[in-house]
Amino acid sequence: MRQLSAWLAANTPLEPEVNKFVELFAQERMRLLGDKTIEHYVARLQRDPQEAMYLHQHLAPPETWLFRYVAAFEVLREHILKRDRSQVIQVASLGCATGSEPFSIAATALSCGLTAQHIHILALDYSDDHLAVTKTGRASALAQRTPIPTWAAPWLHPTTQGQLELDAGGMVMIELTRGDLSIWKPDRAFDFVFCRNVAIYLNEATKKRLGKLLCEITKPNGLVFLGHADSIILADTDMRRSEVDHAFVFARSDKPSESMKLDMATRALMPLVTPSAPKMKPGVSVAKTLSARTAATPSPAPAPIMTLLTKAQISADSGNLVEAEKALLAHLAVEPLGIEAHVLFGCVQMAQNKFTEAERSFTKVVYLDPLNSLSLLSLGALADLRGDVKGAQRFRERAARTVEKQS
Repeated sequence: MRQLSAWLAANTPLEPEVNKFVELFAQERMRLLGDKTIEHYVARLQRDPQEAMYLHQHLAPPETWLFRYVAAFEVLREHILKRDRSQVIQVASLGCATGSEPFSIAATALSCGLTAQHIHILALDYSDDHLAVTKTGRASALAQRTPIPTWAAPWLHPTTQGQLELDAGGMVMIELTRGDLSIWKPDRAFDFVFCRNVAIYLNEATKKRLGKLLCEITKPNGLVFLGHADSIILADTDMRRSEVDHAFVFARSDKPSESMKLDMATRALMPLVTPSAPKMKPGVSVAKTLSARTAATPSPAPAPIMTLLTKAQISADSGNLVEAEKALLAHLAVEPLGIEAHVLFGCVQMAQNKFTEAERSFTKVVYLDPLNSLSLLSLGALADLRGDVKGAQRFRERAARTVEKQS
């Protein structure tokens, strides 16, 4: 697969390493297209832009979900409410995929009483196909993996297909733009920049460029929102991370210090765990204590930086449904009443056409949380598949009532 790795390095901003997952994908495409050798497939990529885009989309999956890292949107809402409305707020959603992120930003703005006169959201992605999905204003059931905040629910309307549709007032805030982050240069600066779970797919040179770009395009009092694994790209910049758990928000520091940069790099590598230093007794030498501890006991194993549920979410977001299912089973074995896990499990099962299993998952969610609109809508969609029109309608009516109650 060296030829494929070389092609990726020369023609895309993606990480060129060809792992087993990429190798299996390439082999399947070769089988379907009739390419007998990897050289033939690489030659096809060179001459066929559509196949090259298909590979790109597979290696950098477009799936995301509404209000992913909801703490980030709480921070965004708090800052929007404080803003002077005499000037248009500029927001960027870089790597917007199929639209869940800009939809979430727009719903947040609507909840603050803003209109398109007050805020402009640039939604950028490399794929025309992704932007076409975003243009519909609809988020699929798989994009509804965590509860919608009560303040945002009135602006996301359930459809008969189990989707959530962004209010028309939110769609007019969004400008869809095709662009490649390895070369893209905007014509404006932004108050808020979202670029989440994008850098993890990029090669090192593009990551460095992206970190510099994010600093350059963010206004002095602006904020940058990154994903859980992206924070390291700002480690060598003057951006500092906020103290809000699971928000991954950065702002420019007036006088950055080397220690701050080191702290940022450390926290970026372990975003979900903050180890605490052991308390020392008065009069005890730190050096002697550490020396004695090292001699007496082995170093403790590092704390895990990723929960099973987070692993499942990342796997599902990457389209790796089998791994997501395994992680969810392990998580539910420990936390059998975890509503969020059961909701995601149902979505993953539906995506694999395991409709009976999905129905059991969503039914369990509704038993635990009768106001879970996503599960009600999903049960309605499953009833449709069985030809149960009246049952499907009942579930949708219940879902609509839950949205009203939560608004």
